[in-house]
Amino acid sequence: MSVNSASSLESATTSRRAPCPVCGGTSFRRRFPNSSSPSLGDRQDAPYRITHSERRFVGAIERCVACGMILLPLDYLPVTPYSDAADPYYLEQEEERVINADRLLQLVPRGGRLLEIGCAVGFLLVAARERGFDPVGVEMSEWASGIARSKFGLDVRTGRLEDAGLDDDSFDVVVLADVIEHLTDPTTTVREIRRVLKPGGRLLLLTPDAGSTMAKLVGERWWGLLDDHYFYFSRATMRRFLENEGFVVDDVRAQGRSFPLKHWIFKISQYSEVVHGVIAGATARLGVADLRVSVNLGDMMACVARKP
Repeated sequence: MSVNSASSLESATTSRRAPCPVCGGTSFRRRFPNSSSPSLGDRQDAPYRITHSERRFVGAIERCVACGMILLPLDYLPVTPYSDAADPYYLEQEEERVINADRLLQLVPRGGRLLEIGCAVGFLLVAARERGFDPVGVEMSEWASGIARSKFGLDVRTGRLEDAGLDDDSFDVVVLADVIEHLTDPTTTVREIRRVLKPGGRLLLLTPDAGSTMAKLVGERWWGLLDDHYFYFSRATMRRFLENEGFVVDDVRAQGRSFPLKHWIFKISQYSEVVHGVIAGATARLGVADLRVSVNLGDMMACVARKP
């Protein structure tokens, strides 16, 4: 390596001021070195919404030099608590969300006690109840947890998992669906999950796959790079992370989803309001906006791990 190359590498390497949750590494490099790094002074924190997030912090994303784990620097972690989250649009997607949840739950054995962390309004818990589980949820949003209790009659505790007062070895399945990427301390949460799982119990995870072919091809334009995603696991880093915490990883696979066409088109608004408007208008005129479309780009990762 030349002197100039070494100098460039050193300048591109930063310290998160906290070790990597996968390998304990302390050296991090910009994931997209040609992107401008956003200013924290321009940050405008708003209540979290399940169905939408900005992409302002893509230029700040870093990669662990030692293991390749991708994450946001600590300075960019949230100021606004999830307890303030409210997203009425999410309620309109009940049918599709329950169907997708049922498909995900097919990856674990039926029956027993099931805990979902970050359960929102409880769509997955509804699917779990229909599959014979005794479901319990933990949700930080007062708005969402209130709806889960009042509309669906679910046992959902408002607050953090660590404060829910759950017994050791008390659940057969614990679900983290679209949640681990939002956690500021995934290690603490996974250790608490291991505590409440019965021996032989399953942890079922769903999260964007930062190591997928699609994520690599699209680069900094990948849909999964959102301001409220703080940890970006690949299959390799997820497996290593869970094994470090005492789990046995039984299965990792790409998981597709089914939504009306208008949902997929709505996602385009994150990139271009103009293009989104044109396509949304065209599909509305053609009368196909509500047509259900299944999509699997190979960049959503479902993982089943077992407590020995």
